Order: sequence, then structure tokens, then C-alpha cells
Amino acid sequence: MPSVNFRLLLVTDRTLVSDRSFPEAIQQSLQAGLPAVQLRERDLPTRDLLGVAQEIHRLTSSKSVPLLINDRVDLALALQLEGVHLRASSLSVSAARRLLGPHRLLGVSTHSVEEVRRAQVDGADYVVVGPVFDTPSKRAFGAPLGLSRLADACGAVSIPVFAIGGITADRIAEVREAGAWGVAMIGGILGRRDIGAATGEMLAALSGE
Repeated sequence: MPSVNFRLLLVTDRTLVSDRSFPEAIQQSLQAGLPAVQLRERDLPTRDLLGVAQEIHRLTSSKSVPLLINDRVDLALALQLEGVHLRASSLSVSAARRLLGPHRLLGVSTHSVEEVRRAQVDGADYVVVGPVFDTPSKRAFGAPLGLSRLADACGAVSIPVFAIGGITADRIAEVREAGAWGVAMIGGILGRRDIGAATGEMLAALSGE
């Protein structure tokens, strides 16, 4: 099983970046120490997604940072990406693991303790649980889970659990106290004017500084 040696996962949404190019935004976060990227541009047709993935992978590879792509096991294999992140309603974890093999990272989005348990049994390396707090990008997934249910999810498995949804630097300590290994963020980094500073702020909070 690959090692999950990062505690901050940037989940991309290029529509949040309006004052610079998408690759430039990712580069600024990487320069500030970003340790992992999940490419989540689900609206792009395959040809366009392929080009974006290639460009972002050049950036992440230069920093030895893993790049995981949403759902697209085929593109992960074709581009030799470091892993895949599955939606709860996507390809099954066990099927993705068979295709990816044992050495690529496999993460799963989950919204309940039951889904968290199933992901571990089926071979996921880590899970993202949320939304923990209210956030516009996650309202389609229902009401916020809250810290108590996050703690239940963390206690149900031995693989790393990342909290997502309304995470700020001030809330990182409490999600870590609930048992989360780390946090996954979208707007908390890409929605900020100074993306590098935002990344540094989150990393400092995760390290307890």
C-alpha cells in the first residue's frame, strides 16, 4: 500500500482562479510547499482534461508532489500519474485497485461512516470525509456532518482520513483533534488572492505552529 505522507490535499477548481492562469495558481501553491494535488476538473472533455493533466503533472513532478486525478483510471495509467481519487458514486474501489495495481495511491470521497469502512475494506489508501462544515461547494452532498460524525468516521478505520468542507486554518486544530489525519481544501486556497500565503497558512496550522 502506498504511503500517504501528506496532510494537506489541494482539490482543484479552475473556475475559482480568475486573476491568473490555472497552472500559475497551482505553481504558486507548490512553491509554498503544497504536498499533494487532486485534479478535479470534471466538466472538461477528455482531450482537454488530458492536456491540463499533462501540464499540471509537469509542475507537480518537478516538486516530487503526487498528482491524483478524479475518477479517470485510464488517464492516470496513460500519463503515469501517482494516483486516482474516486467519487462515492464512481467506479468501485476494488475495481479501480485491480486496474491501478498496488503502487498507485487510491483515495475515495465519503459521506458516512459506512462508506468510510467500505472504502478501507475494498482497498483505498485514504478517504476524504465531508462536508464537515457548511460550504457552498459541498451543499449538494447534504447537511454538514459536524465534528462528532467526523470523529466516528476516523475511529472506524485505520487508513488516513482527510476532512473537507468549510475548513479554515482556525478549524484545522479541531478536525485534527477529532482524529483527522489531514485536510482537503478547495476555496480555502484557490479562492484566496495570495494562494502561496494561504497554502503556507494551512501548512503551519497542520504542523501546530
